[in-house]
Amino acid sequence: MNLDMNQLRAFVTVAELKSFSRASHRLCRVQSAISQQIQRLERSIGAALFVRGGRTLELTAQGEHLLAYALKILAWNDVAITELTEVCTARVVKIGTSDTYATCHLPHIIKTCAQRLPSMEIEVQCDYSGALWERYRAGELDIVLTQDCPADISAQLLYSQPLVWVVARQSRVFERETVPLALFTQGCGDRALVLDALNRTGKPYRIGYHGTSHAGVIAALSTGCYVSAVLPSSADPSLRVLDEAQGFPPLGSLDISLACREKSHIALVSLFAEVARSYFHRLNAAPSSFEGHSMPIDTAADALPDSVR
Repeated sequence: MNLDMNQLRAFVTVAELKSFSRASHRLCRVQSAISQQIQRLERSIGAALFVRGGRTLELTAQGEHLLAYALKILAWNDVAITELTEVCTARVVKIGTSDTYATCHLPHIIKTCAQRLPSMEIEVQCDYSGALWERYRAGELDIVLTQDCPADISAQLLYSQPLVWVVARQSRVFERETVPLALFTQGCGDRALVLDALNRTGKPYRIGYHGTSHAGVIAALSTGCYVSAVLPSSADPSLRVLDEAQGFPPLGSLDISLACREKSHIALVSLFAEVARSYFHRLNAAPSSFEGHSMPIDTAADALPDSVR
């Protein structure tokens, strides 16, 4: 028995989007064709891949198992086709993301792509999510990897993480009646979540530092003079988490979505997107601990052959 590549791609797309209709839109196929491909794949392996009849489309245990293999198989396929057909010459992939995500997540993804395709030119533009989505709409970006995706843009949710309050480990500044904050400048979604939460609970605060750089916010926190809110995967191990016991309200989670212009499965944009999807799939499955600051390293590289690492 051989696994059909088109069936695998349909399966991965449905699994990631949790919708047959959205998968059909992305793959430019009618929904019935996508359903038939999934059914044929299920017959081939002799097991159901999705739990049907529920309110949301979820994978079965066999589906979860197959998904891990399917991501690797598709990555291998796209790398081989890209290299053999030499579509990678003089091609710039323009990526839009936040300064925080560029710092925390892009290094692993870029490393995998750069090692496999040295001629691939990657241009990264960092900005707040609203500006990035506007550039994507205007056709100025090939890929956007950020939060707050507008409803009119077709994107895939890759990763969700709670925003947490933090302060330098030895600092007691959080005990002040009026809490001094270090935040991103106006226009950042994180800033809005923080201020809304504090205003909603009536906790007094003042903004003592604001800037556009993730490194700048972390540097301000390191002084011990400010409180801020960050994603656990972006935090420095010198920070400690604050919660309701210290008077800080829950902030909710931030969702990282991926939108890309995949005109061809062998295009470099498609390859970069596949590597990103594999990286975040593994990140979702990996244990993480903020207090211990243990996060998976180079997880994206496992999606491709040993020779590319």
